[in-house]
Amino acid sequence: MMTKKDGDFSLYIGIFFFSASVLLFELSLMRVFSILQWNYLAFMIISIAFLGYGASGTFLSVFSSILKRTEGKNLYKYLLFFSLLFSLGSLLSIFVISKVPFDLYRVITDRYQLLYLVIYYLAIAIPFFFAGICISLAISKLPEKVNKIYFCDLGGASVGCISFLVLANYISLSRLLIVPPLLSFLASFLFSLKLKNKSSAIYVVGIFVFITLFSGAENFYSFPVNPYKSLFTLLRYPNSRIIDRQENSFARLEVVESEGVKYAPGLSLNFSGEIPEQLGLVTDGDGLSAITKLEGENDLEGLKKIEFSDYISSALGFHLIGDKRKILIIGPGGGLDVLGGIYNKAEEIWGIEMNPDVKILLQGNYADYSGNIYNREGVKILTGEGRSVLKGLEQKFDLIQISLIGSSNTASGGFYSISENYLYTVEAFIDFWQHLSDGGKLSITRWLKFPPREIVRLCSISLEALSRMGIEKPENHLAIIRSWGTSTLILSKKEIGEKEIRAIKDFCDERNFDTVYFPWIKEEEANINHVLEKSYYYQEIDQLVNSFKEDKLKDFYDSYFFNVSAVTDNQPYFFYTLKWKNIPKIVKSTSNWQPLIEWGNLIIFATFLQGIIFSIIFIFLPLILKRFPVTKRKVKIPFLLYFASLGLGYMLLEISFIQKFILYLTNPAYSTSIIIFSFLFFSGLGSFYSKKIERNYVNALKIIIFTLCGILILYQFILPYVFNTTLKYSLLVRIFITLGLIFPLGFLMGMPFPLGIRLVNSTEQGKELIPWLWATNSFCSIIASVSAVIIALFFGFKVVALLAAFIYLFGFLSIIRNREPSPVPYFSDST
Repeated sequence: MMTKKDGDFSLYIGIFFFSASVLLFELSLMRVFSILQWNYLAFMIISIAFLGYGASGTFLSVFSSILKRTEGKNLYKYLLFFSLLFSLGSLLSIFVISKVPFDLYRVITDRYQLLYLVIYYLAIAIPFFFAGICISLAISKLPEKVNKIYFCDLGGASVGCISFLVLANYISLSRLLIVPPLLSFLASFLFSLKLKNKSSAIYVVGIFVFITLFSGAENFYSFPVNPYKSLFTLLRYPNSRIIDRQENSFARLEVVESEGVKYAPGLSLNFSGEIPEQLGLVTDGDGLSAITKLEGENDLEGLKKIEFSDYISSALGFHLIGDKRKILIIGPGGGLDVLGGIYNKAEEIWGIEMNPDVKILLQGNYADYSGNIYNREGVKILTGEGRSVLKGLEQKFDLIQISLIGSSNTASGGFYSISENYLYTVEAFIDFWQHLSDGGKLSITRWLKFPPREIVRLCSISLEALSRMGIEKPENHLAIIRSWGTSTLILSKKEIGEKEIRAIKDFCDERNFDTVYFPWIKEEEANINHVLEKSYYYQEIDQLVNSFKEDKLKDFYDSYFFNVSAVTDNQPYFFYTLKWKNIPKIVKSTSNWQPLIEWGNLIIFATFLQGIIFSIIFIFLPLILKRFPVTKRKVKIPFLLYFASLGLGYMLLEISFIQKFILYLTNPAYSTSIIIFSFLFFSGLGSFYSKKIERNYVNALKIIIFTLCGILILYQFILPYVFNTTLKYSLLVRIFITLGLIFPLGFLMGMPFPLGIRLVNSTEQGKELIPWLWATNSFCSIIASVSAVIIALFFGFKVVALLAAFIYLFGFLSIIRNREPSPVPYFSDST
């Protein structure tokens, strides 16, 4: 173990705190990006971070004279210097991001946006460039102690992940962004202890004072509002203002007072009443919900004031469940569907709300304003992810309602297309079905999009889910209606009969809605009120159902213009409907083609392309400028392939596990922090343990890599079972299960890198290669962080995991044919 007797104790502790600051800064930037842009673009922050890391390795390879000047105590001078630069760079990054008017949607139409994009990239990458130099210098100059350095690097990073989860729940994001620079200054102070130089200490104190002063200027962190989010629209109305704000580790919740808040999605044009005063409720600037003013109202049942809640398409479910009135609302938000249940005299109303701050607001500060609907007898609001909480409930419900959860309306421009959503998968529908009473109904409301996409996919999922459960004639359990702006699908536990069909028609006639599908519907019964040129929605659904009955679904999916096939937990991308072969047709057929192509697709592939370009340039730049020999004698290419494989394999697994565990760990922020923590912490333990391997490195790697591949293959069979059987447990229990699952993977994945460094160090001129190999590892991590998303989009998480196993195996095979050099001497703790 590391003790104070170790002459480099301050180095190890400094690296620990420095790495903690870097990961905390990275996760904080992801939250900033969620507010400024879109939360699913977190992979861009990860890829840009690795861009900075990789550039640092290339920099040290090209300017190798720096390595020669970092002998002895000079190493600590450089560590002190670059850790200070990281602190300043992170502050500069925050300032630039908050001030540069970058608009992702206008990149194609505004030439200045490309310049802003470059500034954005540089602002984010520069701090990680300085961070990479620090770690690379330590590893390059002390390769014989790489296991300890790598252990402190990964251990500190893992603590940074947990620190984010804790701190983000207690301090605002603007204050949280000050913590990483302060931790980095602490690391600088620890590095300075070895120098015993008063000027260095004064320098650290002086900069610390600057940071303290800077932290008080919160106007530097006034991030602009995304013009494509709901908050921007609401604040454009006169006298609009944000009157309350709550923040936690995964969401910023804002209450908005604005004349623009009239929230009743798809409200019937036949409704002649008035919508009561409302306050807007937005999450990360989007996902609009509303708190309806019912202050002073006691008897809400049948109250005229909330009648509007019965004139939206999502209210259909209330009219189909008869006298049985036990309902569950997943994502009740400000309470619109709760009002619908109250208006229709539901006996019990349960809600599962993802964000606990919503419940706190409506049961606290806005309880009186909202008519105490969340404190009302018969209303029970739970918090957590919908499916995981539902798994733990023994109750059966007459109606399970999900309204407009996920993507925003068409104003989002397709930015949500690559976001995961585990509520709209085959497995989710099976979970919902199992919690319905004998005559229960599942009601799902989505924004109405043209050409038809989402509602067609919901039908595909319904048919597939019922088929898996062995339900005969699944098509007879479906009904669909549409308003002018929304569509609602009903999935009935029993076949829909004449009485329910009559109720559906009456509901639509009274509200001027249109029927789209129910058993035995005729085309003339659709497209009556909101008349389209053709009965597009009816025709597409009817064709889907007929293809299903004739066992020709594949032909239908292949011929349909969009991808509307059923999605599963293995590929939970409900909003991803684009077929790439149709992009030229879309561009030619309409001038407003961006929402149809969906910006999320363009962004992810653009990021992948830039990763490839930067990797090629920076990996091979040292070969060109320094003329590194690549002969077999010096085995450069095998090591290049080995460290490239480590970067690719590690990040493929980490990113895919983050996405895969979102359902299991409730939300993306928890999944990101806990998964990264687990991999880094256990990899750190693996790295530390690798010091026990003193010789026969290749044979040790053989055991490690083959064991790792075996576990990955095994996990593809057992993870679905583990998720399904333990999803009902509390979040804390699921976190411990997650740690147990990742422990063997992380532990094994932590050993190949330090063992590889020791192999490199045992070759001629090995130390000179380490920065270059560090750069190669980092740049391949860029490619992997984006590739994991792309591969999962097209093939699913299982393929990503299997590909990672293959890449690890390839990396091992790339060096196995080379004669293993004599191992470097092993240095004990006392040396």
